Amino acid sequence: MSDAPGRVSFDRAAEYYDRTRGLPPETTVRVVDLLVGELSGRGRCLEIGVGTGRMALPLADAGQAMAGVDISPAMVARLVEKAGGRAPFPLALADAAALPFRDGVFGGALCVHVLHLIPDWRRAVDELLRVLTSGGVVLVDVGGGRADQLSVVDERFGAIAGRPAHDRPGLTLSTLPELEAYALAAGCTRRSLPPVAARHDESIEARVAKLEQGLYSWTWDADPETLRRAGAETRAWAAEQLGPLDEPHALTYEIQYVAFDVP
Repeated sequence: MSDAPGRVSFDRAAEYYDRTRGLPPETTVRVVDLLVGELSGRGRCLEIGVGTGRMALPLADAGQAMAGVDISPAMVARLVEKAGGRAPFPLALADAAALPFRDGVFGGALCVHVLHLIPDWRRAVDELLRVLTSGGVVLVDVGGGRADQLSVVDERFGAIAGRPAHDRPGLTLSTLPELEAYALAAGCTRRSLPPVAARHDESIEARVAKLEQGLYSWTWDADPETLRRAGAETRAWAAEQLGPLDEPHALTYEIQYVAFDVP
């Protein structure tokens, strides 16, 4: 589901987002500690694509003043529900490329799994730099490279369904250097924060089932019959090439943030 300019709204994912995208509790603690260390003393932090508050709520619980914007009413409603029925910090239904804030009102900005969903991500970066004060920081989760069997399953499923897993409307892993170049041209300096190691155990069958159900945004344009066919063919291929479908596989990866310091 996309809004008019082509950005991807996660309305349909609000009910299942947290259980399919959540981090292990101990990993969340380490990531929050890392981010609080960067944001402490800078004032309020704005998260674009705040969603269900997967990161913003634990940051707020840790004492960091937060604000959030998202284009999905259902995701924001889920955040408010998780917070007990009242907005725990300022929230706006707004486009990251047209932020409804004055210049220089935030000390930090957070981008987690969102820039790949915004076709005109440069405009979103411009907006973040506009609303940040001098000396502020933009923190971007740039992901971590994976080369495990479940990544191979994603690629196989996407190829069969005609929906490449890394075909994104905005930034991809291969185009991340464009973000760095754009931020540096705007006068920012770049720092890599210490990576946070993470692990997740999942079977091939569980992974294919999620793909077949259309739980990930890159599958949303495919019809149910295409997803079922891709699931059946991927299972048959995986059983032959990768082994038992029900055997858990350990996904070990690093959560990597990059900080762009605003002049």
